[in-house]
Amino acid sequence: MSIVRLVILSFSLLLAAAPAGAQATPPGLQGFGIVLVLGDVQDSNGSSDSVPQAARAALADLKDFLPYRSYRVLDTAWVLASSATRQALNSRLQGPEDQDYQVTVERSPVGASSLQVRFEMREPSGSAERRAAAADREAALRAELEKLSAAHSALENQLRRAEASQNRGDVDAIRQRLADMEVGIETRQREARYAPGGATLIDTTFTMALGETVVVGTSRMRGGNKALIVLLTAATRGAKPRE
Repeated sequence: MSIVRLVILSFSLLLAAAPAGAQATPPGLQGFGIVLVLGDVQDSNGSSDSVPQAARAALADLKDFLPYRSYRVLDTAWVLASSATRQALNSRLQGPEDQDYQVTVERSPVGASSLQVRFEMREPSGSAERRAAAADREAALRAELEKLSAAHSALENQLRRAEASQNRGDVDAIRQRLADMEVGIETRQREARYAPGGATLIDTTFTMALGETVVVGTSRMRGGNKALIVLLTAATRGAKPRE
């Protein structure tokens, strides 16, 4: 039996033992199962066997987009959704070297069997001063990235005009400037990804069906060969996650 199923089964048993008044939650979504996985570009002798079956199926769906050859479960969490309305849920996951990550899940119903979900995973925030410094640094990096992206788009337009006029000298010069600018953009993106002080590792919004397991996102670790991968299951009363 998978880790996610064990968590859901344990919670179901708790519901059965609770007083009648405590089980007044409307049918539908009961909570979220969260699995934190470490992806590695190197094969680690079958360590992917520790990944729950539903999570393996979700990862397999993205095999053409994820470069990792092995997966290892780092931590799991269960968060209860106590109502059918929009609600922010918070939890904590433990990653490599006992590093903690703060998780927030916000969701709202979309029809009878789907949800709109906003998922965020951050490093611990630290002091207020450190959070403010990190926020300022992230804002500066975002502003610089916006400027670089706008300049990159303008250069691409220049390149198209130079190619249309068959001006070989201008084409080569513009292509070199584009290559240099792309290096700068990649560097700023890497700095933003590894920003210290409560940095946001994953922040995304998506729609998922009740009972579905999805790959929420990835965050590459230093060195580039490994990444944190988060999977989310929207669990319902009396229903198993989709496989």
